[in-house]
Amino acid sequence: MNLYEVNPFIRYARMHSYYQPTQKDSICYDCRLFYVAMGEGTFFANGERYMVKENLLIFLPPETRYRFAFTDNNAVRIYVLNFDLTDAYSALSHSLGTATEDDFVSNRIPRYTLPEAFSGVLVRPDSIPIRNHVEKCTDAFLEKEMYYEQIASASLKTALFEVLQGEGTGDAGYALARSVGEYIRENYAQPELSNTAISERFNYHPYHLSRIMKQFTGQTLHGYLMEYRFHMAKNYLMTTNLNVTMVAEKSGFTSYAYFIKQFRLKTGLTPLRYRQLHRKKGL
Repeated sequence: MNLYEVNPFIRYARMHSYYQPTQKDSICYDCRLFYVAMGEGTFFANGERYMVKENLLIFLPPETRYRFAFTDNNAVRIYVLNFDLTDAYSALSHSLGTATEDDFVSNRIPRYTLPEAFSGVLVRPDSIPIRNHVEKCTDAFLEKEMYYEQIASASLKTALFEVLQGEGTGDAGYALARSVGEYIRENYAQPELSNTAISERFNYHPYHLSRIMKQFTGQTLHGYLMEYRFHMAKNYLMTTNLNVTMVAEKSGFTSYAYFIKQFRLKTGLTPLRYRQLHRKKGL
C-alpha cells in the first residue's frame, strides 16, 4: 500500500474523561490513534517507554502491545480512534476492540500492507496543530450527520499526514499558539474569558494573537475559544445527565438563551434534541 492510497476507515472515535488502568498490555486489532488532551504519566508500546503529557499524539499499527499508566486516572481526557488505513474492510463496521496476550486471535486483524511510514509506533509530543483535526473527526463520527464518514475520514487523514510532516514544532509562533490553546482549554468554563482577557494574559494585541492562532490552528482566537466551548458542550450532552442550563454554564456561556441560539445555529438542533440523537452513538 502506498501513502497516496491511504483512505482511513474509522470504527470508533470518542473522547474519554477517565482511564481504567490495566495490569496487562492490550493488543490492538486495527490501527489506533490516541491524543492526550489532559493527563500525565507513562505509555508503553512494544517494550518501549514514553512520557505522557498534554498534546501527546500516538499512532499504533495493528498488533501493537501497549499500556497507559496515568498518574491520576480521574484527571484524563484522551481521544481514542480505532481505524484501518484502507476502506477495504468497511464491512467490519463495528469496533474490533482490543485483546490481551491471553485472548488475542490473530485472524481478527484486517490484513493489508501498511505504508512503511505507518508500519511502526509514532509518538509526537506538542501536537496542538493536529488537535483540531482529531476533534473534528471525533465530532463528525459521533454526530453521524450527512457525509460524516467522509468528513471524519478526511480529518483523520489530514491529522495522520501532519504527524508525518511534523512542521512548526520549533517555531516561536507555534509555542505561543500551543500556550494559548492550553490556556483556553484550562479556562474555557470561565464566562469572562474573551479575546481581550486572553490577549492581556499573554501581553499581545488581540489582532496579533488571533493571527498567530489562525496560522497554527486554522482558527481565529475567538473561533478557537467558541469551537472548544461547543465541543465540550456536546461532550457534556452526550456523556452526562447535566441539564441544559448546567451544560451552558460549564461550557462558559454567560446566557442560557444565547447558548440555545448559538447551539442551534451551529448544529441545527436544540441541545435537548442533540442529546436525544447522539447520546449513545459511538459507544
